[in-house]
Amino acid sequence: MNLQELLEKWNIKCDVNTLLSMWNESHRSYHNLNHLNDLINQINEDKSKYSEKEYDTLMLTALFHDIIYDPSSDINEEKSAEFFIECCVNKTNSDILGIKQMILDTKSHTSSNMLSEAFNSYDMNIVEREFDQLLDWEKGISEEFSVYPKEQYKEGRLKFLESLLDKYTHNTENLLNLIEYVKSK
Repeated sequence: MNLQELLEKWNIKCDVNTLLSMWNESHRSYHNLNHLNDLINQINEDKSKYSEKEYDTLMLTALFHDIIYDPSSDINEEKSAEFFIECCVNKTNSDILGIKQMILDTKSHTSSNMLSEAFNSYDMNIVEREFDQLLDWEKGISEEFSVYPKEQYKEGRLKFLESLLDKYTHNTENLLNLIEYVKSK
């Protein structure tokens, strides 16, 4: 099933090309179509683990979770969730509200249920990768956040990266190398 068919199946009134163009906005260097495609590929790799409804839920969450993305805003997830609801015909359907909550859960990557936990794992999978991929991630994020003064970015980014060390202990060496890279810039 393609993404447009998925939107139609769930009675979501939005053209997939409109959504993809939002993912392709010029200010996006990490939170772009590559990130979306990475999530879709991860979900597809695990498709057999999920029921059809769970799979659809994960795919819709992927499609909408960063649909609104402004690096200078701290309410992107809320705006993305609102946009998702605006696109839905049945705004009070429990499955639709569940997707909205999963989008909101990506703000802190704190999961409200097991499917949200799976999605957050896909979304944060970059943190578990080799150093070269972490470096590409860092370059994309730093480009997106170039609206901030360099020292302010560095301080916030280091705080975030250091917070990951306890959560992703199996990738400590690569994360420490990334932290050193950010410190040296």
